[in-house]
Amino acid sequence: MKKLLALCLIIFSFLFQSCSSYKSVEYNDIKNETGKKYKVVMNDKVKVKGTFVNKDVKNIYLQTWDGKTLKIPKEGINELKIKEFNVLKTVGYTVGYIGLAGLGGYGIYWFIAAIASTG
Repeated sequence: MKKLLALCLIIFSFLFQSCSSYKSVEYNDIKNETGKKYKVVMNDKVKVKGTFVNKDVKNIYLQTWDGKTLKIPKEGINELKIKEFNVLKTVGYTVGYIGLAGLGGYGIYWFIAAIASTG
């Protein structure tokens, strides 16, 4: 029972990592909402992911996963995306993985039944 519970926990954590996606936004449309996650692609193709700290007329400030606060100039931004929860992706992936697991279990059952019948 503990193994089954651990397996279910692993499966659900794998499924729910795909619950979000990035949506492109314009610099001027960004609201001062701390805690939102952003992905910035710079003009030199460097990608930065971080949590929103602050924004002024010329710069956006993001905190990276290691706690550093980066000052990113508006002129250096090629693409700006905000991370959003996506219900359709969540449902789609969940149904798909459960369906694949069901088909796999069904196939294993028939494989074992075929081997057992050959004696």
